[in-house]
Amino acid sequence: MYATGTLPERAREALARDSLLAKYCLVGTAPQDAVGLADLPELAERDRVELVVRPVVITVRSLLAVGAVPVGEPRVDLVTGRVVVPDLAAAEPARTAEAINRLHRALTAISPDTERVVAEELRFCSAGLLSVLAGDHAWRRFAHHVPSAQNEVLQRVLRLVKERASAHRRNPDVPRPLVALDLDFCAFHPRTRVREALAALGVTEPLPVLPGLYEPGWRPFREIAGLPEALAHADFRRAISWDDEALLTDELAPGVRRFTGDVAQAGGRVVLLTGRRHRMRAATERALARHDLGHLELLTTDEGADVGRQKVAALRGMTGWEPVAAFDDKEANRVALQEEFPQAVVVPVAAPGFTGVDEPDAIATFETVPQPVPLGRGHASGPGLSHATSIAQLRLDAMRTRPTLWRRGVRLTEDEQVGIVTALCRGAEETGARLGDRVAAIESGSVRAIWQIMQAKLFGASRSAYPVQQAEEDLSRAVAAGEPAALVLLGPPTKQDGSRLKALGGLPDLAEVAMLARLLQLDAAVRRVHPPGIRVTALADPSHFRVREERRYGGYQREFRRMLELTGAGRIVEVRNVDEVAAEFGCGDADERAELLERHRERYRSALAGLDVRTDPRGALAEADERDPGCPGQPRFAEMFRSIVHAVDVPRAGGDPVEFARRVYAEPFDLTDPDLAGTRRELLALAWDETITYLSNKHVDVDLDYAALWRRDRVRMSLSLRPEQGRFRFVPLGGSAVMPWQGTAALGRGNEVSTDFAISLIDQCYLPVWAPEGHAQPWFMVPPDLVRGGVLLPEVRDGIQLRSK
Repeated sequence: MYATGTLPERAREALARDSLLAKYCLVGTAPQDAVGLADLPELAERDRVELVVRPVVITVRSLLAVGAVPVGEPRVDLVTGRVVVPDLAAAEPARTAEAINRLHRALTAISPDTERVVAEELRFCSAGLLSVLAGDHAWRRFAHHVPSAQNEVLQRVLRLVKERASAHRRNPDVPRPLVALDLDFCAFHPRTRVREALAALGVTEPLPVLPGLYEPGWRPFREIAGLPEALAHADFRRAISWDDEALLTDELAPGVRRFTGDVAQAGGRVVLLTGRRHRMRAATERALARHDLGHLELLTTDEGADVGRQKVAALRGMTGWEPVAAFDDKEANRVALQEEFPQAVVVPVAAPGFTGVDEPDAIATFETVPQPVPLGRGHASGPGLSHATSIAQLRLDAMRTRPTLWRRGVRLTEDEQVGIVTALCRGAEETGARLGDRVAAIESGSVRAIWQIMQAKLFGASRSAYPVQQAEEDLSRAVAAGEPAALVLLGPPTKQDGSRLKALGGLPDLAEVAMLARLLQLDAAVRRVHPPGIRVTALADPSHFRVREERRYGGYQREFRRMLELTGAGRIVEVRNVDEVAAEFGCGDADERAELLERHRERYRSALAGLDVRTDPRGALAEADERDPGCPGQPRFAEMFRSIVHAVDVPRAGGDPVEFARRVYAEPFDLTDPDLAGTRRELLALAWDETITYLSNKHVDVDLDYAALWRRDRVRMSLSLRPEQGRFRFVPLGGSAVMPWQGTAALGRGNEVSTDFAISLIDQCYLPVWAPEGHAQPWFMVPPDLVRGGVLLPEVRDGIQLRSK
């Protein structure tokens, strides 16, 4: 597993603890080609950063996380990307500070971007690593940590928003979810105004802490700062400026912008409730716009009013919405909100560096820990899948593309690939047959027996969405006639590789193979109770909802048909064009569809006229949500836009297309970056137009009654975790909510096939396993410890399987 060299026993354990460290670091004698930091050959600036500076920072940080510090001068193997450390010692404070300062000087001489890299790599440290970095050295000011309690509170709120939004989609009478944020000492930190107020009272010396706005924080501040009792809180309150220019100096609390975006992505809305008076509204709006939050609704307060009561009244006046959470630094406000909205989570906020809130469950900022947890920072978890359902849920700003690791993948032989497919399908069918035998021992030859199989955990079904009564309606004729049970699946379209963040190429991979194996498993089980088995019609829709040229999906469709032959699933699966089948059912022709499509497109364009996503994306989406011309049961425009924006082709590729896309999508609505603003505007405009087209096509399908394709004597399959009523939820890859064509195949626990987004797999140090054909796109990806010496472990290659539940 480790490169050639002397590996001291005390280093072996440290390396083995962290998969990232094991791939970046070698302890012992350096290979002949390794070079010292002062002896680097001529390299481009980006190579200096990504091949030298970042690997060294990652290595040292990861060693510190396991309690070790490098001894001696590190060398870099530019061929393998490893950092070679002569020896290790315990990470004692003095030794740690000396080693960091020495390395920091050497790295700063290599690249002016060193401090940026250090800041990036020291974000989201564990509490243990934070304590190791607490000494007097050049990296201390970059060490960053998010308390676990804070992360849990914020993640809980996001789950509540998502659950309420889902409930609203099922039943429009359920109020939509609101999250209320206070401003001062909550979303905004008024450090400059507080310091200027203290200066006006004669307090000008550096202070270890600043006072909060309210009386409870004044005495603790005075005691900590060692100030006289004569300094009165009332004088401090009078000294604080609320003038327009002063308000513009307030700092945005860390994480607020990301958190408000996460709430919107989850289907909710953030409203800003503040005790600031109406006369301060204009300056507050300017400050919010400066921080790219001008789209949020702002509710100010009457002069002399009870702020808590006004906040309650404001929320009660928002028809169709209901708070699921509220954040405030003032106890009286929190009490009023909790009494009026007992079902909501009301969270105290203690702004860092200020006194005033002494609650054990208070949060300091609005930052959360990325999922999956970043590697090499002292957290207990190793490389893992993200379990994200959208690229927007990933912290792309905290992820890395790791160019030095990519070359360490594995190329399969043709026999190895065929062997994996054969074993996967054989194992799936054997498991399906055993399931069928268990059901047949109780009941056979009936619709109910087939339905019992369909409800097995293997297939991820939902009894509430697909009750036995629906199965009787869909399957009775086939059972009575002794014919295969007919199932209809919408898809596959094509691999979503437009940004290279989901998939690194446009061909099917092991995820699609696993989906076919799961269908074979279902067929094997059904045959035990209904010998004709199943017959699946896959309605391919590569250019149905979105306009795509044949070159974008032709290769995928051809390779998918080859996989049908390779797996043997071609005997139960037929791939057909959805529009051709619709024509056979009398659901209109191409001309009629085109006419209806243009009519609905014009309806959306008229409703959204005047909105420009290229200049104010958040504001345009907020207003689009108010004007949405959609119908009940159809996706909302803003919600669908946030999905489609991550599926369109990135307009410009840049040098490294994955790294370029990561930077573009890290803040897709930020139009202030001069290097990325143009690309982002093009991307947003393209997604806006494609969202209109997608939703218009959904309406056309209703107009032309495409539901006829599965209305009678057919089971309508759904790969969604939230299927519509009457549909058979079929989750081909258990443990993953990402459809096979929306991500990249990867192995999870027990060598089970799953799907995740390529950028997350790369960041988690997963290594590529390529098919024998020579494509650059991985066929699947594996955790780094499953590859040794450039070879996929035989027990892994021979043990790839479907998840059992």
